Amino acid sequence: MNGSMKLKEITMKKNKLMLFVGVFSLVGTFCVYNKLPTRIPIHWGLDGTIDRFGDRMFVFFTGSLPLFMYVLYLIIPKIDPRKDSYEKHANSYKIIILAIVLFLIEFHWVSILFSLGYGVNMPLIIKLSIGILFIVVGNYMPLIKHNYTLGIRTPWTLASEIVWEKTHRVGGYLWVLSGFTWAFFAFLNQPWVFFALMGQLVLCLMGIIVYSYILFRNIS
Repeated sequence: MNGSMKLKEITMKKNKLMLFVGVFSLVGTFCVYNKLPTRIPIHWGLDGTIDRFGDRMFVFFTGSLPLFMYVLYLIIPKIDPRKDSYEKHANSYKIIILAIVLFLIEFHWVSILFSLGYGVNMPLIIKLSIGILFIVVGNYMPLIKHNYTLGIRTPWTLASEIVWEKTHRVGGYLWVLSGFTWAFFAFLNQPWVFFALMGQLVLCLMGIIVYSYILFRNIS
């Protein structure tokens, strides 16, 4: 009973943290809006080059994304056909969503600081942040139970819980490996880095898909 109550307390704290940081970030966005230039960068390549500009009102879109993710986080367990799975992986689910929310907030505010003229090293921050996100997601991926919304959803993982569990175990290792790769290359600002990272990511994704197919064939 004590363990169950403690878990509920931790869950409530994570929920409140997600909601608080999302609202606080959006309020802060309203406070700095008038200080922003009328045209701001809204997209960067992995090499840090700005490849798209937009109206400064775009900050309200990026500023609202964390709260949108929070709403999705509340809705998904209620509409997924495998509602029971979310009770089994509730803690992992919350940590993954929290990591995504914090990632969105960080990128939002780094973009604002860049637009305000602060010396922000975008290539370093983009790659390092993606790497950390991959590491967090990869660590908790093997704990995600069979469902239809969150995780590695291939025809073969959705068709078999055994394939789901084994694929997510391998996928977790590959995601963590990808995270460390992105974090390492974050400190290199060479033209070939973008292609190396994207190539590595594509290979991991293709490897996971093929692995789930082979597993399914072997057990069917």
